[in-house]
Amino acid sequence: MKTKSLRDTPDRFRVLNAFVDFTASELRRSELLVWMTLYRDTRNQVASTAQRDIARRCSVSRKTVERSVKSLVERGLLRVVRQGGFRKGSSSYQVIPLSRERYEELQRPK
Repeated sequence: MKTKSLRDTPDRFRVLNAFVDFTASELRRSELLVWMTLYRDTRNQVASTAQRDIARRCSVSRKTVERSVKSLVERGLLRVVRQGGFRKGSSSYQVIPLSRERYEELQRPK
């Protein structure tokens, strides 16, 4: 089993801090829980987690997870890498802490 280098930990905290500071307040509770669960499951920049598992862990319905994933994708905070489903396995997602618009807004000189 490969151990995680200590260099990776600060990057994960930077991403989490950016998300909390600039994005979290704009999300509904279910969207926040889904994003956090997927972020926690991210390995090599991709989270492969079944929506039923997310629903169970977040104590919400699978339909709520489906709506939250759709909303997060529309906001630019999540990208579907591979669509799973019945007999296809889990979906894979790339979790993004800031939407492109928010990132560009923060980069503009004041």
